[in-house]
Amino acid sequence: MKQALRIVTAAIVVSLLPVAGAAMAADTTKRIGTHGTWDVLTFADGKALTCYLAAPAAKVQGGEKGAKTATFLTVTHRSGGKSTDEVSISGAYGFKKDTKVELRVGTKPHSLFTKGDRAWGEDAKADKAIVASLKGGKEAVMHATPVKGADITATFPLAGFSDALAAADKACGVKR
Repeated sequence: MKQALRIVTAAIVVSLLPVAGAAMAADTTKRIGTHGTWDVLTFADGKALTCYLAAPAAKVQGGEKGAKTATFLTVTHRSGGKSTDEVSISGAYGFKKDTKVELRVGTKPHSLFTKGDRAWGEDAKADKAIVASLKGGKEAVMHATPVKGADITATFPLAGFSDALAAADKACGVKR
């Protein structure tokens, strides 16, 4: 089961890459570590390096009966200072158009905007706030409205998140 989740995690990460680079991604995506349920991966495209930490939801409730409910929480760094701590959530079910996703860490709610099967932090400042919450939390709980079916709740354990973030930081040269 764990190996299957890791393969799915790698597939999700590869799907985050631009379509033009997807063929190359299989050759240049490398797992550099696992911390709890968090995989840390890198993707090299020429001189540019992208680092990810991603974890599947441990528990998903709701959605369309019989539909896939795979949900992943990802934090991305792009080398060269292009972006750090970019937070996204991907759901196999797709999010209802023009809805927000709530990601709650402890008592702190964070709002993410949606497009298709992804949700992102509103801006770089929001991403930094989400990552700070994730570093200090025990679990993150997502509440979202899918395209079809009942609202979805997904729970992500945060054990290992800080170590995974540190590994991604090191791989992409992010200084905190």
